Amino acid sequence: MRRFLLLCLGIAAITWLEFRFFPGHTYLQSDTQIYLPILERIDTPNYLSRDPIATHPHVSYTIYDEVAVFLHHAGNWDFKRVLIAQQVVFRAAEILGVFLIAEAAGFGVLYSLVLAALINLGATLLGPAALLVGYEPIPRAFAFGLTILAVGLFVRDKPLLAGLAAGLGFLYQAAATGPFWALLILMAIFDHRARSRVKPALVTLLVAILLLANMAQLQPDVVESQHLFGRISPELAAIQLLRTRYVWVSTWAAAAIWNYLFIWVCGIWATARIWPRLNRPLRWFFIGMPLIGLAGVPCAYLLLERMRLMFASEEQPARALLLTVLFASLACGMAGIAAASRRRLVEAWLWFFPVMVLPMKVRILDLAHLPNISNLRILLVAVGLSGVLALLFARSSRREVKLAALLVPLCAIFAMPFLGGVQNYPYIDKGPITQVADWARRNTWGSSMFLFPDAGHALYPGIFRAESRRALWVDWMGGTQANFFESVGVEWLVRWRQAMEGAFSVVRLDALLPLPIDYYVLKREHRLPSVKPVYENPEFVVYDAQDLRNASTSLRLGTDN
Repeated sequence: MRRFLLLCLGIAAITWLEFRFFPGHTYLQSDTQIYLPILERIDTPNYLSRDPIATHPHVSYTIYDEVAVFLHHAGNWDFKRVLIAQQVVFRAAEILGVFLIAEAAGFGVLYSLVLAALINLGATLLGPAALLVGYEPIPRAFAFGLTILAVGLFVRDKPLLAGLAAGLGFLYQAAATGPFWALLILMAIFDHRARSRVKPALVTLLVAILLLANMAQLQPDVVESQHLFGRISPELAAIQLLRTRYVWVSTWAAAAIWNYLFIWVCGIWATARIWPRLNRPLRWFFIGMPLIGLAGVPCAYLLLERMRLMFASEEQPARALLLTVLFASLACGMAGIAAASRRRLVEAWLWFFPVMVLPMKVRILDLAHLPNISNLRILLVAVGLSGVLALLFARSSRREVKLAALLVPLCAIFAMPFLGGVQNYPYIDKGPITQVADWARRNTWGSSMFLFPDAGHALYPGIFRAESRRALWVDWMGGTQANFFESVGVEWLVRWRQAMEGAFSVVRLDALLPLPIDYYVLKREHRLPSVKPVYENPEFVVYDAQDLRNASTSLRLGTDN
């Protein structure tokens, strides 16, 4: 019992530190700008009825919305608290999964805990736009954490619990758990010794599929269903190449694939070094998962760019590269510990290096460009941390030295952003736009339509929509829905070119006045001297569209800045 309590305390501490500091977390800076309006409209259909993002939910094949709405009412929590609470739980699940994998390979509690903390420092895959540890509380991040937990439970001979974890992950986001289920099916086909272990898990998959299919039929207020097996038209392909290029692997694979192949080779080499330590299921996962991750790239190319299936843009198979990175990093960490236990200090140092560098730079081959100051800082931090870890593990016969190894992940949490100069996401001061959202929520009709004509690619219009529960005519973030609905993508492009593309000018603002927009929000430097705003703060000014129409002549004669 004491061991269990200490383990829970350790995982809780790692989860909190990494959630709070590095890799950190965000809210309303990425996909939650899309998910939150969808949740708000599902919960209260009177809101956002004119917003195409909210009225075209892409959550039919996930329990993300049902769980969020249930917790919202059951606990009387706002959606932010509901989503972040789930995010913390599923991050802890990912940490526990890595811990169980390491412990199944014969490493002690302390070593496994250190590895779990280091692996969950995350990694940013710039090509497929994927995160090893999700910053935002979204379905894919939840499902990925549950998938890693399922692997850990399975290799610890808990197939039913593994199936339940992966089944829950399947209900959150099927594609994220697909590699786990695919590997289990391969094990059942080709490894007769593993069939009895696989069967209980596969039963839970069948239950999850039936449950998800039934829940998808009950999705409320769906304007347009997701066409999973539809085809992408040339027009939609052009829109995706404009707004969501990361889905099309041909736009990034030539530059990035060598890095992932290098990481895979490092992982296979490390796996060979620890092969005697791995039980039969571990060997399947350490070989199969990285291969499935690499196979996701040609699979994405074939399904999307050759066959033009809508399914591929929605599920994005190339993001399976996360598994290649995770298992390669974990194998290198295990090989480092094994080398350190044999007092091979230099070898351990080299094995720990990828573990330390991947959270800062997945394009590891780019580090060869030493004149780059950023690369030099990353190299120094990675070399220093891996060297300290190798030294501590090589001298771990003393209890005090073993405990000191726990300080390495703690140092990494602070060294990577401050000494390594790693900034996982930009800092956004949400105060000014939140003030505008508060004003809009209190002083405008729920059906009001807003436009930020000088926002460009900035994220604050999406923050406004989520916080105010008011519709937006168009914003840059909304274009990501082109991955799910052709009608939304086409409408988004028309509105974007009409209202947002290019530099802001008063002449273009005047041309927008016939549109069914109720309020225009401008940056303060674009304040119109001839029209009185209905609201302003140090960053933004809000104009009633009717006031602008009434002053249209003077507006054209006003300053054009």
